[in-house]
Amino acid sequence: MRTCNLLLLLVVAGIAVVYPVATSAEEFWYPIDVNDPHVQELGKWAVIEHVKKAHDGLTFSKVTRGEEQDVGGVKYRLSIEAVQGSGTVGKYSTVLIEEPRSKTRNLISFAPAAN
Repeated sequence: MRTCNLLLLLVVAGIAVVYPVATSAEEFWYPIDVNDPHVQELGKWAVIEHVKKAHDGLTFSKVTRGEEQDVGGVKYRLSIEAVQGSGTVGKYSTVLIEEPRSKTRNLISFAPAAN
C-alpha cells in the first residue's frame, strides 16, 4: 500500500512539473520579419479571405507587425494596415494557421485592432 501511494505521488508530481513547461512552450510567440515577402503575402491573403465573408471592400496595404507559433503547422498573429472603402487606412489584427505540408491556410480571426 505504501509503495502504491509513493508511486502515485511521484506520478502526480511528475505531471505537475512537466505540464506547465509544455503549456508555456506552446504559448510562446516568436517575432517574424514583416519585410519577408511570404509574411506580406499572408497578410494580403488574410484580407482577401476576410473580404469574401464581410464584403466590406478592404484592400490590403501592408503587414506592420507579426509573430509566429509552432502548432503542427505555423500559427501567425499579424498586425495589418488595409484601406477602407472610404479611402482611410485602418489597422487590423488577424490570426491564421498555415500548414505547409498540406498547403492549406485557415483564417482564425480578423478584427479591427485595439488601440
